[in-house]
Amino acid sequence: MTNLVFNTIKSMVFFGECMLEHRADGDMSFAGDTFNTAWYLSQFNKDKTCLALQYASAIGDDEASSNLALLLQQERLESPYLITVQDKKLGQYWVKLAENGERHFEFDRLNSPVRQYFKQDQSLLAALRYKQFDAIYLSGITLAVLCPEQRTQLIAALRQFKQHGGVIFFDNNYRAALWQTETPQKWFQQLMALANVSFLTDEDEYAVYGTQCVNSIITHHFSQQLAPDMLVIRCGSAPCVIAVAPNDVLEISPKKIVVEKIIDTTAAGDSFAAGFLVKALQGETFENAAKFAHRLAGQVIQHHGALMPKDKLTKYLSEEL
Repeated sequence: MTNLVFNTIKSMVFFGECMLEHRADGDMSFAGDTFNTAWYLSQFNKDKTCLALQYASAIGDDEASSNLALLLQQERLESPYLITVQDKKLGQYWVKLAENGERHFEFDRLNSPVRQYFKQDQSLLAALRYKQFDAIYLSGITLAVLCPEQRTQLIAALRQFKQHGGVIFFDNNYRAALWQTETPQKWFQQLMALANVSFLTDEDEYAVYGTQCVNSIITHHFSQQLAPDMLVIRCGSAPCVIAVAPNDVLEISPKKIVVEKIIDTTAAGDSFAAGFLVKALQGETFENAAKFAHRLAGQVIQHHGALMPKDKLTKYLSEEL
């Protein structure tokens, strides 16, 4: 396994929806799958001149939207692809926790401004067509919040982006509630056909495709005419699996975490992806990248909400780097 694809990346855009998060401990923050990954990656990207990170989304004209825009600026994640939609409010969600830290969400996002993204502004589509950055990271939720017309526009632009040498990362995050009026398989498959690297969660794969084990996930995707160069399959507390072909597979186990320490599993997969990217973009082996990803996700789930407190993350960074 090689990481040549990562060596070409100097600029990266994350595209998706970020919402106001109401944590189970009563605090509030911001969260959204692609935003979470971008935020964690930005915390490790101390020398921002080496890797330019940007976040693409839509916000409204409410106070929460203004605060999110400020946060993106503070974290050096701002971009010309963050647009404002008048008379719209940022989506929000509430985290409800079980005793073992597993979570479910209650959402208020039907009028989220990102749902109108390409109807309001097409600068990201143009940037993709002319490859104005090196890589893009998007997810199943990115697809879900867009209407079919906008998804079609995005996939066409991504196809041109890849033809020009752009690198595409796809995270399969699946939320059934966002696909009530249609099935996601054809849209996910179109993204999988374009992706260089796909971050997959095993349970989401089972829900979308009906596969029943990790081996069937690998077989299903590599049997397609077009498939990602690499699958990174997250399996909760079980070993993650990295596959570049049906017979070229690497398994990496996480360190066991005492159940009592697990507080909230929100953003476990998103932070895993960020941790993997941190090391892969630094040129380290995929095994080391996966080990670091496991450790970061293990830290995240010991705190409330998607974003770890910065002081505790800083302490963790000083110990790890």
